[in-house]
Amino acid sequence: MRIGVAGKGGSGKTTIAATMARHLARSGLAVNALDGDPNPNLAVAIGVPAEEADRLQRVPSDELEERTDGDSSSMHFRRPFDEIVEEYGAVGPDGVRVLTMTGLLGAGKGCICGQHSAVRGVVAGLGEERPDDLTILDTEASLEHLSRGTVRHVEGLVVVVEPYFRALETMKRTVPLARELGIPSVWAMANKIRSADDEAVIRDYCERLDVDLLGMVPFDDAVVAADRNRTSLIDHSVDAPSTRAIAQAADRLTAERVAVGPQS
Repeated sequence: MRIGVAGKGGSGKTTIAATMARHLARSGLAVNALDGDPNPNLAVAIGVPAEEADRLQRVPSDELEERTDGDSSSMHFRRPFDEIVEEYGAVGPDGVRVLTMTGLLGAGKGCICGQHSAVRGVVAGLGEERPDDLTILDTEASLEHLSRGTVRHVEGLVVVVEPYFRALETMKRTVPLARELGIPSVWAMANKIRSADDEAVIRDYCERLDVDLLGMVPFDDAVVAADRNRTSLIDHSVDAPSTRAIAQAADRLTAERVAVGPQS
């Protein structure tokens, strides 16, 4: 199963992606966590020690090869996946395998269009080679991963949304693009909920967009504390209200795995 996590910058998508990854790994799944944000923070959010996370490298293009099958193509690692993780990534707590897939080339060095294409292909390739794994792709804070089709081969997209106008507008723009790409399942994941009014706003917006609400995460100072200490939310407090809400949403994802089904 391949899941993308999207949302406006600052919405909390990396914390949610990382906490889902850790919880589902603890549940017994083999979990791959791909950081598709050129400003990568997923490794630390998963619980990789900060010093080790700072040394992670983006997987270079010469470690990838394209394979075609009829009219479709996908990218595959030239070496076994575990070797790629060992050299460029990290194995985090609970066995979560972390890879950084994108990164800026430098000031004034141009776009990273080719990296978007590579991530799209790698997600497709992992679905073919490791169908029993759960792969979570944390995307960048923009709509570019949708316009470039970076998330085309995920089987579900979780759109993290806060109860504020700009975050809601981002979801309104994201959902049609995801459906245009043919992503089988698109969910909203409410975050930083402080009141019944916040919850009502999110529910109303989801109803208007015909989007299933996967979960409701309360505003929680534990998230702020974990980030300040450069540690994972689940390690900071497994019983925090936010941790529990994200875990429940992750369980719902896996419960609906059959409904999501394989994507060609």
